[in-house]
Amino acid sequence: MNDTIYHRLRERLDAIPNGFPATKSGVEIKILKKIFTDEEAGVFMKLKISFETAAKISARTGLREDYLKAILSVMDEKGQIFAITIGGETYYRLMPFVFGIYEFQLSRIDRELSELFEAYSHEAFGGEFFSHTPALMKVLPINVEVPHDVVIEPYESAIQLINGAKSWAVHDCICKKEKALLGHRCDKPMEVCLAFAPMEHVFDNSRSGRAITRDEAIAILNIAEEAGLVHMTSNTKRGHFYICNCCKCCCGPLLGYNLTSKHAVAKSNYVAVVDNGLCTACGICADRCQAGAVTIGESAKIDNCIGCGLCASTCPEEAIKIVRRDVSDTTPVPNDEMEWLEERARSRGIGRDYRQFID
Repeated sequence: MNDTIYHRLRERLDAIPNGFPATKSGVEIKILKKIFTDEEAGVFMKLKISFETAAKISARTGLREDYLKAILSVMDEKGQIFAITIGGETYYRLMPFVFGIYEFQLSRIDRELSELFEAYSHEAFGGEFFSHTPALMKVLPINVEVPHDVVIEPYESAIQLINGAKSWAVHDCICKKEKALLGHRCDKPMEVCLAFAPMEHVFDNSRSGRAITRDEAIAILNIAEEAGLVHMTSNTKRGHFYICNCCKCCCGPLLGYNLTSKHAVAKSNYVAVVDNGLCTACGICADRCQAGAVTIGESAKIDNCIGCGLCASTCPEEAIKIVRRDVSDTTPVPNDEMEWLEERARSRGIGRDYRQFID
């Protein structure tokens, strides 16, 4: 293999605001070699974050259109890029390492790749990724009762995101699968990651998951809530296409939040409050909390709440309620992916060079 192409690929991925830092051990190069061939790495570096047809990529790069269609189809199948077909035309874009290439290795991940991912996260990626803002993912409160005078925006509600789509799919959680391959399978359900789209039949031929109905998607949300999983989606107001259901023992953002940085997760716009007069200090809320926010004394105390609502939904005394978070305790949500990238680039101090992958 040509090592030079993989170092260039690493640099390209790190130039995207999401980041892909270098390590002393070179484990990130081993990851890229396992995922990409030399040829695929070269093609990847010619793509942009914005969607393009094979014809447009051909006109821009000089590569033959028929060659591009063939290799990009393979790269899409291998989870290296993202492709979508609309009206008979297929559009392609590159993906960052996270959220992107890593999550799309679901059908290819094995013990070796799991070990490489784990080593990379500990050596460089986790600390770097979770130390910058905005966070990749935002917590969605579970479907618990909130005050009737509170307006819930669509991007704040898992149910509204599901109801606003026309296609749905479910697949295994890559984080839980990785941990299972390493011998650390948790007791939470694995097939709980939801994808959705504003068009019909998008997931009919999905390779990584299975197409489901709207009702099935909502049922999976309920299963996740019962299991004590936190709903999370992209930290933007528009352009959502997934809901992850996460646990603190496997899932990257919650692991990062608990172990590395409170910047790792964007809290929901809600917060749990305890009625000490009703609380019996039973501890159920502490067991359910995935953010280590609950301590039990004479009553439950909640500090640094991420606003998921898992504690409120199973309190036997109904002593915990979910209320709107004070404005001073909220963080502005980027409008869309492009605004998220702009803010992330500023946080990392990389300027606007990444715009070459868009404009």
